Amino acid sequence: MMSTRIKILEPVPAPLVNAPMPLEHALPWASPYEHRVVRPFEIFFEQQAYLDCLAHATHDLRNEVGGALIGEVRFDPERGEPYVVIQDILPAQHVEHGSTHVTFTQDTLVQLNNELEDHFPGKRMVGWYHTHPRLNVFLSNYDSWLHTHFFNDPTQVALVIDPYYQRAGFFVWQDDDLLDTVHYVGFFEARNGRDKSVVDLTNLTPIYNGPENKD
Repeated sequence: MMSTRIKILEPVPAPLVNAPMPLEHALPWASPYEHRVVRPFEIFFEQQAYLDCLAHATHDLRNEVGGALIGEVRFDPERGEPYVVIQDILPAQHVEHGSTHVTFTQDTLVQLNNELEDHFPGKRMVGWYHTHPRLNVFLSNYDSWLHTHFFNDPTQVALVIDPYYQRAGFFVWQDDDLLDTVHYVGFFEARNGRDKSVVDLTNLTPIYNGPENKD
């Protein structure tokens, strides 16, 4: 039986940050479905946040795990476009999980919001992540339900990771306020302090724009 879930009052989202996209220090990773999905904004994943997310994702290859993606929603004034920067993660506690599901309970949502307020002042939840060990990258019916009820801001994303097959992808809201649960997009790897890429995914392709992006 599905446990009772209660939507709680979330903190007031942090304001938009005006800043140009850090394209010169980022490596794009493209999914096979880029041409099939409307991408309303770019996603920048800072390297340490990616590594922390991957470490959590790979520590249990039998059961699904998940958490919140922490960062900023920024606006590039020259391009006139918003974009999302993922700077940290919050592993979810008090979850109900198994080999094919992870459930965010009321206690999970309280924990995530409390930790966001206590440890990441000025930041916001820009989305959430969870794993599909050996199941590939997609959104299940419950995943879509959770995203719709708790991460329904147009700039919030859902990251699905298959740690066993080393695959991952982001799901984003489409123009019609619906989710494409099959086709995902990639991201920009924001190289904050590292010379080389730390991304090792079998389903995304790096797009090298010049010698500064190569390993």
